[in-house]
Amino acid sequence: MSLVLGLNLSHDRSACLVRDGEIVVAIEEERLDRIKHSEGFLIQGHFERLTKTIPIKSVAYCLDAADVGIDDLDLVVGNRPLGDGAVWRIRRDLPIRDKSKIRELPLPGHHLGHASVAFYPSGFEQAAVLVVDQAGARWPGTGRIEKHTLFRGEGSTLTRVAAVDYPSDYSDMSLGLFYDFFTVKLGFVTRYGTPDWGVFGCGGYPEAGKTMGLAPYGRPRPDWGNWLAFDGFDIKVSQQSLEDVWQRLLAEEGSEFSAADPLRWQTQFAKDVARKIQDELETAMLHLANHAREVTGLDRLCLAGGVLLNSVANERVRAESGFTDVFIPAPAGDSGVAIGAALYGSIELLGQARPAPMRHASFGRAYTRAEVLEALATVTGYTGVELACRDAGPRDVAELLAGHQVVGWFNGGSEMGPRALGHRSMLADPRHPEMRDYLNNVVKHREPFRPYAPSAVAEEAGKWFDFSGESPFMLLVPKVAGHAQQGLPAVTHVDGTARLQTVSAEANPAYHQVIAEFGALTGVPIVLNTSFNDAGEPIVETPLHALCTFVRTEMDHLYLDGLLVSKVGRELPAAHPARSPLAR
Repeated sequence: MSLVLGLNLSHDRSACLVRDGEIVVAIEEERLDRIKHSEGFLIQGHFERLTKTIPIKSVAYCLDAADVGIDDLDLVVGNRPLGDGAVWRIRRDLPIRDKSKIRELPLPGHHLGHASVAFYPSGFEQAAVLVVDQAGARWPGTGRIEKHTLFRGEGSTLTRVAAVDYPSDYSDMSLGLFYDFFTVKLGFVTRYGTPDWGVFGCGGYPEAGKTMGLAPYGRPRPDWGNWLAFDGFDIKVSQQSLEDVWQRLLAEEGSEFSAADPLRWQTQFAKDVARKIQDELETAMLHLANHAREVTGLDRLCLAGGVLLNSVANERVRAESGFTDVFIPAPAGDSGVAIGAALYGSIELLGQARPAPMRHASFGRAYTRAEVLEALATVTGYTGVELACRDAGPRDVAELLAGHQVVGWFNGGSEMGPRALGHRSMLADPRHPEMRDYLNNVVKHREPFRPYAPSAVAEEAGKWFDFSGESPFMLLVPKVAGHAQQGLPAVTHVDGTARLQTVSAEANPAYHQVIAEFGALTGVPIVLNTSFNDAGEPIVETPLHALCTFVRTEMDHLYLDGLLVSKVGRELPAAHPARSPLAR
């Protein structure tokens, strides 16, 4: 038996344990330390917190879930964040006796970690593998940073085919940084740390998903010209050129836009900027994908890197790039590098076979009924909120959803990656025209323009969406079928699209049953699915996290691995969809 531990040391720190080539358990540090994006060793030129370590909570979680000790490991493989070596940090912080077991992805390494989680579990024997993100690792001795990289995957081998980089002075920079530049300007930032911390000194982490959500409200602006320049496999843009563009736009059209106004996204100027950078990104991703097909001559494509969390651009690539099949892993961002590192160690260093294709992202541990009951007693004792519990199943949850109730759904092991996929979700009725606003304004405290995603039973998704194939990780955004848009107002975005998740009975039987039961009751085999968290928080991991979020938000019920939890004596808020005359 071989055991390999993979570690991601950049932002979204994480750990993964692979046994005999198969992923056993994986977790993001933010789910355990409850710090969104769980700052890693990425940022240079700023202070380094004294508490900054490897993702030790995630390491302990993985070892405990697999019931192994740290000295049972055959290898520990880490990535190399921007400007930092991995090995000395792991040797410093990891209490493993045999330090020779600690290895590093071949330098520069970061993009290889992304490529590994994209290709090895794809199920493809051959594929072009494209990595596009904000910042990779530094090339040794050059000071230059991985920008985007093309690999050729064949069997158990990944070979770098083409790569471009950029200098640390940002006289040229990546597509991820391009998108983040304007995201910061629009004010979409998770705030933590000191004011000079983060990308462009924004004091936090750019929330690019908000920019993507705002973009459909904007107008096409071809009159603003092209902000990206294409040169073969390279895409050129500099921070200074973008600053010049920004200042010119502010002077010409941004008089209503104030950086001091937290609601500045409401201006048409902000909406047009979001639309413009989304359009530019989609064009750039299509350019890179077309180049990948021409260079490799392959008909399958694997994608990874933080930019691949832009599910709208992903759909353009899937539909228009000419590849017959596209695979994007659920943890396409930096958290997935831990899986990539572990798989690289298992396959390339130990000679193990590739894992089974990734059909789900539920790599967390399950919790026992005893742990659930202990969490219930803890929450009741500390909050004084009286909770009622009863045994329940998917049919009970479906009936509540059909009655326009909002249900927290906690089932099995948590997902790896930023999307809730039916293990740590909030569920609601996609048919109710007021449900989106209620969730945004009352339950999750988010901006009102942000959309919600549909989860559909895989066998019927094609009847409701202009889509064929699979979208298990909610990383593609097809059109909602014309006849279905009026009937799915809570999950249809302003441009008629939806970030679709297809759910198979094989990959997630309990969640599939909920949706199927809801379909039997309503004629619509689709539920609204959003992550189980409040604004600015990581997704819940434990029963205690779920219960704490439940008692302090306006969720109506909580399903906890077979127990249905309700708040005794609670009255529905005035804005609740079930109280609306539009309820149906």
